[in-house]
Amino acid sequence: MSMRFLTRAGLAALWTANFVLLSITIVGFFVSDVGYDWLILREAGERVISGGLYEWEGIYAWSYSPPLAYVFTVLAPIGYAGWSVLHAAALLALRDGRLALITALSWPFWVDIYNGNTMTFVFVAAVAAFRGSAIGSGAYLALALLMPRPLMLPLLVWILWKQPRWRLYFPAMVAVFAVLVLVTGQGHAWFDTLTAVGDAVAVSSRDIGPSAVIGIWWIPIGAVLAVVLTYLGRVGLASMAASPYWLPQYLLMTLLELVDRDRARD
Repeated sequence: MSMRFLTRAGLAALWTANFVLLSITIVGFFVSDVGYDWLILREAGERVISGGLYEWEGIYAWSYSPPLAYVFTVLAPIGYAGWSVLHAAALLALRDGRLALITALSWPFWVDIYNGNTMTFVFVAAVAAFRGSAIGSGAYLALALLMPRPLMLPLLVWILWKQPRWRLYFPAMVAVFAVLVLVTGQGHAWFDTLTAVGDAVAVSSRDIGPSAVIGIWWIPIGAVLAVVLTYLGRVGLASMAASPYWLPQYLLMTLLELVDRDRARD
């Protein structure tokens, strides 16, 4: 059995699974409520003004930074429909028709829209950053501060490794960001919320990654894999390895493996 046959069979299986899951998600737009994460983003924009930003009941809560909540005081009026349009428009920034089409046809992209989450914007910035774009790298590093996730660490390290200027700029960004967080007076509450995110995901049964099967053992295994894969330049796979839990939209990061590495410059 040739390697070419196995590769094609694997791709066929992946695309089949993708379209089955995509079909289920599309049906969900018509038979169930959508934009739950968008409602959280919108309400965070209200709570950061009125109070109680990190005082939520139930398993879902605002786990992003206090400064980001202020962004949604501005974005709230566009509503879920406008937020969804922004997701689609963001694909134009990929500047790669093939990658944009594959992303548009992917289940993780539509899950991100369905929930009204933010991973599409992280992914688009990640693609630009991996290609060496200064704007893309700056945007990605800013997002890593505003909405930190473990899966964002490999590319962050890659940027600091391959783009030396950010070794100077990023500490300055961190300092400014720290001041903004301190000014909001929500730093301690945010830290407490971050430490509970993993447990909330586990309770919600949204984790589709290895940790759902092998539990905490995935953390050291994934950490080692993330280091090795980052060194090899496989930052898409490294991102997934670094994440203690996988939400469906996180799988967008695997599409970084399709980015032409010849266009990624040191």
